[in-house]
Amino acid sequence: LGVFGACVRATNLDTFLHAGIQEVHSSAGQLTASPMRYRNTGLSMSADTSADEYSRYTVDGDAVAAMKAQIARHAK
Repeated sequence: LGVFGACVRATNLDTFLHAGIQEVHSSAGQLTASPMRYRNTGLSMSADTSADEYSRYTVDGDAVAAMKAQIARHAK
């Protein structure tokens, strides 16, 4: 049994583990400010006017470590 998707987080991981889920996939992501220096707010790089062009989605290493520790504790 496995659970896939961005819905898996440290806050709900125990629920999946106690349900007998043996494999989880999480993006463990977060939005991070872009290191881009020049920003022209008058020119969009996207047709989506609500898009945040000045951040990017990255893996949160602390979240991965926390979930790995939860899984290890549950396995004992």
